[in-house]
Amino acid sequence: MTRWRRCALMVAVCAAGGLATVSPVRADEVFKQLMAKEIKAKVIGRDLTDGVHWSWYFRPDGALISMELAKRRVGSWKIEDNRLCREKEKGKQIECYEVWMSRKTVSLRFFEDMPAFEATVEPHSGP
Repeated sequence: MTRWRRCALMVAVCAAGGLATVSPVRADEVFKQLMAKEIKAKVIGRDLTDGVHWSWYFRPDGALISMELAKRRVGSWKIEDNRLCREKEKGKQIECYEVWMSRKTVSLRFFEDMPAFEATVEPHSGP
């Protein structure tokens, strides 16, 4: 896939309500791509959040509880080919991301060289 087509894909996902926050990776942070076992150990059972607009709780049973701009949704998640995949709501399109991490910052990327959705990993804060 060409760089232009990947950028067009990213814009389409954002326009469709993919995430509220898109930010470039900071140059001073060193990110490491997580493999399936690391994703399970560091992300599953915790919240990913931008701290203001959205949060995702990846329940260990495969449910995904998301809050985006005060709207609660229930979807599902799975790990496939070392990528974290989510279905925002039943019947919606599945989106898969490479998971890159630096300390408590997670960068979800469609492709390694694309702009990333960034979040922090926090202990789960709700029911």
